[in-house]
Amino acid sequence: MPRISQRVDQVSTGDISGVTAGDGLSGGGTSGDVSLALDANELTAATAVSTDYVVIEDVTDNTTKKALVSDIVSLGDITGVTAGNLLDGGGTAGTVTLDVDLSEASTSTTDGDGDYFLVVDSANAQYKLTKANINLSGMNNDAGWTTATGDIDGVTAGSGLTGGGTSGTVELALDPDLSTLEDTTTARTLALTDAGQLIRMNNAGATTVTVPPNSSVAFGVGAQVIVAAKGAGTVTIAAGAGVTLRSKDSNLAIDGQYATASCVKIATDEWLVFGALA
Repeated sequence: MPRISQRVDQVSTGDISGVTAGDGLSGGGTSGDVSLALDANELTAATAVSTDYVVIEDVTDNTTKKALVSDIVSLGDITGVTAGNLLDGGGTAGTVTLDVDLSEASTSTTDGDGDYFLVVDSANAQYKLTKANINLSGMNNDAGWTTATGDIDGVTAGSGLTGGGTSGTVELALDPDLSTLEDTTTARTLALTDAGQLIRMNNAGATTVTVPPNSSVAFGVGAQVIVAAKGAGTVTIAAGAGVTLRSKDSNLAIDGQYATASCVKIATDEWLVFGALA
């Protein structure tokens, strides 16, 4: 076998004396076998835009490639969020927030505008609720509402009555203090304003005082009218159509000058007449 020999100083050894890791790399050295590795901690931080590239590993062929940021993450095209009606907040940069602001709602005094109320239940679920479905029993009844219905908003005491009112429980009572008026005609039909009155009929001729039916003059049950004969003429209490007058022995004529008779309503069209009657 032939002998092969070569001088050591004749072998090619290269002239690299060291490998230094640059930006984004780690490793290197000045002797032996050295290696370099990617080190992202060495890179300068930057804000990526859609046209920038990033390094990826393609798992389909196990190769390293670069890819556009816009191909990896959908960045969208929203540049700002503006708060509209009933909202506060918004912005043009960073993370923005919107809050509901009901103080911006228009004021209305129309009942028809209140079709729905915004409500939140105990599980924080939100709903719109019609006002007809809100139970008053579930509210704080600080106003003392009752289940009573109706549209009466005030009771005024008329002639011969005291009391009344516009709130709470009101009462009416007979007023014992009679007002007086004088009538010089020969015929008078009682009116509502005569309740609680002392009517003095003053005429020399025969005079008639008629008690009208409830359908034409609706006195309250218990209404009282006192009739006096001031003049010399005979004063007679007469029943209107459908009215029944109850008196002792059916006497309805006042017994002489200065005598009196009381008429008290005891039913819808029924009156009690008593006093100096003949």
